[in-house]
Amino acid sequence: MKFIHMADVHLGIQPDKGKPWSKDREQEIKDTFVKVIDDAQRQQVDLLLIAGDLFHMPPSEGMLRDVDYILSRLTATKTIIIAGNHDYMKPDSPMANYRFSSKTICLSAEKINNVYMKDINTCVTGFSYNNKENTEDILNHIKPAKQGAFNILLAHGGDAKHLPFNKKNLKESNFDYVALGHIHKPEVIKENQVINCGSLEPIDHTDTGARGYIYGEVVDGIVKTQFVPVAKRAYMNLLINIKPDHSPAMILDLVDRQIRNIGERNIYRILVKGHNHNHDVFDFSSLVAKYNIYEVVTEESRDEYDLNQLYQENQDNLIGKFINQLSDNYYNDEVCRKAIHYGLDVLLKTGDK
Repeated sequence: MKFIHMADVHLGIQPDKGKPWSKDREQEIKDTFVKVIDDAQRQQVDLLLIAGDLFHMPPSEGMLRDVDYILSRLTATKTIIIAGNHDYMKPDSPMANYRFSSKTICLSAEKINNVYMKDINTCVTGFSYNNKENTEDILNHIKPAKQGAFNILLAHGGDAKHLPFNKKNLKESNFDYVALGHIHKPEVIKENQVINCGSLEPIDHTDTGARGYIYGEVVDGIVKTQFVPVAKRAYMNLLINIKPDHSPAMILDLVDRQIRNIGERNIYRILVKGHNHNHDVFDFSSLVAKYNIYEVVTEESRDEYDLNQLYQENQDNLIGKFINQLSDNYYNDEVCRKAIHYGLDVLLKTGDK
């Protein structure tokens, strides 16, 4: 039995609304979904699992017809969908009442459901959201529904407001495979058995790292899975350390080269640390106009003080007493470290001893 497990497609979303690339991203997210369907058809997978948030909002009938048409390309594949916290399914919603013409089943939100497919001896257990949140402790207690079959748990959750679960319990569950969605960063909780596939595409600047789906094969009851990256772009944090001899032109050239080397389609946050001799304010507007730059964050770096040397030189004055009072937590307390830096800045610059 071959399967594909994906989640958090968020069809209909326009990430980074207001940015020049936002509308392109809406279409790219749909194109990536279509690519996965084409992959499923090409590989003739038996089962497609969609673990919630296929849509970014409760879908209209038109949105459902569109997806139904795309899924109808699958000639040998059954599709099982659950609604997540974004595309939750009310009893009177189009999603609750839509009848798919493709080989697609959307599990209802009324109760825990299961679908048994005799031809592949596989049973999928799960349920859809009927609201934006679900804080019930359900996943820790669900049991496989079909003895002797390959049992899959399909679920959307993983934080306090969305089906909180105990990872240890899921690892020890009797399900042969647990297909999770909701958390956008992929995570293997138990190798080949309990996996959060992550989102197909990044939809927020915090969604750094690879994005894609899980491809799995079951041979003689043994599951083997692999992560398949498919995202068209990535969010990248680009750290720029400015040294004293760097000029503004040198820094702009450095950032330009790095973006071209890493990939011009990606979306960047430029993190600037340090300063040059002239304490120049670096203007990145020319690069913002040229590339996909989400924001530029500037952090003025501070030189680390040699506390031991300063204390030896100032034991008998206010500086030495100041260091002695606060230095115990210097290396393990960020607040303390900042307090010492600010205090020494003042004392050393004013010459107050």
